[in-house]
Amino acid sequence: MFLTFATIAHWRADLLLRGLILLIGVHSCLLGVGMLFVPRVMLRTFGFGEQTSLFFPSQSGVFLLIIGVLHLRALVKPSFVEVIVVSKALAVLFLAVHAVFLGVPPIIWAAGAGDAAMPAAVIIALRRHQRLRETPVPESALSSP
Repeated sequence: MFLTFATIAHWRADLLLRGLILLIGVHSCLLGVGMLFVPRVMLRTFGFGEQTSLFFPSQSGVFLLIIGVLHLRALVKPSFVEVIVVSKALAVLFLAVHAVFLGVPPIIWAAGAGDAAMPAAVIIALRRHQRLRETPVPESALSSP
């Protein structure tokens, strides 16, 4: 099999998309595990005061873990990429509303920016991946000499 620029471009586009999906899924899972098992540490780290009840922070950990698993599912079922885009868009909306109207620690602005960047990067990588998939790899690149 000969390596051509076309085959390398296809592989790189696939690797970029899969890498982004993996990072986003792992990010959500790690946040979820943190909120589930060490909610006080997570809340203090991100600038929130002491909470009398840890039920809702721990519950958010379960939801983050579920969302992270669904994000990782996109690695084997590409239609789950929509879950990343929709969930991150809703997260940005939620964070922006809270930041503007309810006041939050400054780190929440950074979280919102990160949550906005994640689906944007996935959409760009997905479009590149789809554009390259529509460009056929020359038959000569797939055959042996």
